[in-house]
Amino acid sequence: MFLVFLHGKGGDKNSYHEQAEALAEHLSSDFVSFNAPFFNKNDTDKFAWFNKIERNNRKDAIEEEYSQAIDYIIEKLRQLPCPLLEIVLIGHSQGGGMAADVALRTEIKCAFSICGDMPYNMKYQVLSETPVYWFEGKNDTYISDERKASYKLLQDLGADIRYHLIPNCTHTEIDSAFAEIEKILKRGVK
Repeated sequence: MFLVFLHGKGGDKNSYHEQAEALAEHLSSDFVSFNAPFFNKNDTDKFAWFNKIERNNRKDAIEEEYSQAIDYIIEKLRQLPCPLLEIVLIGHSQGGGMAADVALRTEIKCAFSICGDMPYNMKYQVLSETPVYWFEGKNDTYISDERKASYKLLQDLGADIRYHLIPNCTHTEIDSAFAEIEKILKRGVK
């Protein structure tokens, strides 16, 4: 098994590195994280999977950047020294939404979205049977209820979405989510 962690907007490949590396060690797994392909427009020292624009009182993804980021992630996964079906993709916040979408398109072992959301302006297709574990942080006050409910876009398409409300999880304190991932992976993905 190979764990891949996708950081959130404004983060980098070192975000939650200790937690992800400890999880990989507990599971006797390999681990990698990489920077998103775009600079965060508000902080050029940090990265974003895509930037957003304000439209109709909603922040929507810049479609071209979003599509490029999906292709970038899939290419990075294909370059790993293991079969795709051995890859577990874990993403936080914006990276969580990306992990979910990559799982819709690619046959990997599974994906975990921690405090993630899906842009409402994008079109999604279910092209794989990869299970997606959608972890909402019970104490996450950063993401709006509308954004938290964006996983329903994928449910409505028939994707294998497994929703979990994670106690003691805020948007930035996500250790309890990593503990839940460990339990699920030790039990085995079905």
